[in-house]
Amino acid sequence: MAGCAGTINGNPQPGLAPVAAELLKTGGNATEPTPFDLRLTDGVKNVRMIESRRMLNYLIHPFDIDPELTDTGYVRLIADPRTMTVDGAFPEIYKPIAERFDVVAGAYATRTNGSLRATKKLIISVLRFPSDMIASSAADEFDRVSTQARPRRPLAIDGYTGARATVADDLSILSFQPHGPYVIVTNASLPQPNAEVLAGLVKKTLDKQIARLDEQKPTPLDDLLDFPTDPDGIMRRTAPKSKEYTDPFFSQYDEIFGTFETEGILHYLANPIEVRRAFQEGGVDLVGRRASTVYRARDVRGAILVQTALTRLAKNEEPLDPPPGLSDARCVLLETRDLNLDFTSFCAVVYDRYVAVVIASAPTLARVDRGLQERTAAQYSILAKSE
Repeated sequence: MAGCAGTINGNPQPGLAPVAAELLKTGGNATEPTPFDLRLTDGVKNVRMIESRRMLNYLIHPFDIDPELTDTGYVRLIADPRTMTVDGAFPEIYKPIAERFDVVAGAYATRTNGSLRATKKLIISVLRFPSDMIASSAADEFDRVSTQARPRRPLAIDGYTGARATVADDLSILSFQPHGPYVIVTNASLPQPNAEVLAGLVKKTLDKQIARLDEQKPTPLDDLLDFPTDPDGIMRRTAPKSKEYTDPFFSQYDEIFGTFETEGILHYLANPIEVRRAFQEGGVDLVGRRASTVYRARDVRGAILVQTALTRLAKNEEPLDPPPGLSDARCVLLETRDLNLDFTSFCAVVYDRYVAVVIASAPTLARVDRGLQERTAAQYSILAKSE
């Protein structure tokens, strides 16, 4: 394996400029592939997080219910009552219920239509409990506490007599539907009161979410550690945490480290409809996330398709200069800080069939972010040395 100053052999791929990897400016960042080990210092919680990451792959998307709901909201992985009720997830009044009924794992995602004048919002969450009976009892308690906190009236959902759906003012609806060991939570809001539309949103959500859940089986907790931690070496291709602490830090930092399917990682991404199409057309079949995120496409053409979709500039976003020597890298300065990963800028770089995304949180008023450039160059070096 080549050292930092060595020459990395390889053939330039169609559509990509050749790179003199030995000349890249990488700063003090790791440039060699590193092994990935699961963080198990928190015992049961970390094991349950494995199931939560897996469940995120089966959590349906709000924009599949209403195609206007594409603005990214909070995404949360749940492994205990604290992670269920912290940092933009469920309200604290639900924490005693999660404790009493021992929530096992869960995933939570929300998106809006991005309008301040006529806001639409949809929250979808799936919570797993130890048994079907316990899930049903938990749904009853969630509904009871919600109704006590604010007067609400029941609203029928066609085909779902157990949905426990209630409304307060016909502007929003809250539903708790048990399904096997799961409770499907739906919370939708509209800019104008319309109980019929709210009921229709819940029905469509339940139709799609139950179909997705029925495609898989809950994993016994004792079997979770048998899952491969680095399938096909995707995790060793991701960048480790910076020893200089220059990468963003967010509340679920280590908890989101691991492998994802495309539908799971899509919850975190902007421009999700175009990105999903690029994933499909580009043949993305595996995603690994540590301090960077690496996508494996079918070939270099597919990787470029994915890079293009990931870096599409939204309104009021600006391009940043790529790292010296990596002219094909694409870097973006966001208008607002990302809600989930707390970054303000990122770069996407392609090597062979892989796309790597590196994020940064340092504010910049210039087109050059040297720290982001160095970390992106280091990530490229890791990909180049991971053959």
